[in-house]
Amino acid sequence: MSQREVVIIGAGVAGCSIAYHLAKLGVPSQIIERDSIAARASGKAWAVWPYPPRLLATERQPPNVLFSAPEDGVRPWLELAWLSYYRLPDITLDLKERGGINIGYSELPWIRVALTESEEKDYRDLLSLIRGAGYYEGSWLEADDIKTIFPDVNPRARGGLVFPYRQLEPYEYTLGLAQAAEKMGASIRQGEAVGFRKQGSRVTSVILATGTEVEADVVVLAMGVWNGQGTSWLGKEMPILLNRVQCLRVQVPQQLPPYALQREVDGIGLGIIIPKVNGSVIVGRAGVEDMPSSFDVTLTTEEEKTATIDGAIDLLPTLQEASVVEHRGDFEGWSPAPNHMQPVLGRLPEWDNVYIATRMGALGVAYSLGVGPVMADLIVAGGHATESVKTMMEILSPARL
Repeated sequence: MSQREVVIIGAGVAGCSIAYHLAKLGVPSQIIERDSIAARASGKAWAVWPYPPRLLATERQPPNVLFSAPEDGVRPWLELAWLSYYRLPDITLDLKERGGINIGYSELPWIRVALTESEEKDYRDLLSLIRGAGYYEGSWLEADDIKTIFPDVNPRARGGLVFPYRQLEPYEYTLGLAQAAEKMGASIRQGEAVGFRKQGSRVTSVILATGTEVEADVVVLAMGVWNGQGTSWLGKEMPILLNRVQCLRVQVPQQLPPYALQREVDGIGLGIIIPKVNGSVIVGRAGVEDMPSSFDVTLTTEEEKTATIDGAIDLLPTLQEASVVEHRGDFEGWSPAPNHMQPVLGRLPEWDNVYIATRMGALGVAYSLGVGPVMADLIVAGGHATESVKTMMEILSPARL
């Protein structure tokens, strides 16, 4: 395997994590990227690692909203989230040593603030759901507890549900994976993939826009929302739902406590406030459907920007004094309706040497440290999953589509 040429298309977080974990196994790879490392969604994400059992709530969502999963369908890929969640502290140190990058890692308790009786009931029900599934982290904070942390929180706060989240800086993280992979033998080249040379059930080379052909024994599609285009070159386009997401990076006069705040109404996360290690703050909304018909990532109107700011100020009035530093956004790739939360990971059926990682929705960064090692192991084993993740990989496999 060490002599094979593994070609990864895409230098986002998935592609760089796969390259990094292949390198850890002694397998060099070549990443082809048309822009630059983490130039798209991977460099603009919130980069938050949710407490994995929080995903159980997606089974309760109506099937056509963004954060929805098939009934009992999210449990098989909780393992993917756990693989990533627990490995983050150790990877932080390794990327500092190998890649020379401080990725801005920190623990981030995440508080869902209830402003109404109905919201309080929903949050308490969620805590009961997670407790009933055998998970014990997370707790209920009374209103006075929240006000001790955030004295300026909305006075209507009745209490809140807190879970242990983690976070980092997305661009630095993806760059750290890439540079660490390079130190261990991977290479990165700029170029736009436009097709494949094929022989039988194998891809033999990746064709670039310049006409250059990059020979490959293994090809990995890690193209984000453009993975559908990549699979179309193989005769069958994988449907991927585009959703445009955006957020604001703001600067506050006084550093906030190291807790995230959020309010959720009808499946929409309002007033999300994420303090970063460098003192800046990300504010945004989650679960908002903004599905363009093309790949135009132009940030949507001032209306969305205003709604984001108003939601944050309503939850924490202190943010009236904040100044906007950056308004950013990009695409997420989801599963088409119903039940948008259905990641796809594994070897493409009908092709012996083509693998794909796609449709991670809003959790691409959070899944990345699970995606990297299981994909690396799968490639080294010629498409055969290890027993420890065999069932999970069968459920995530593109063969099930």
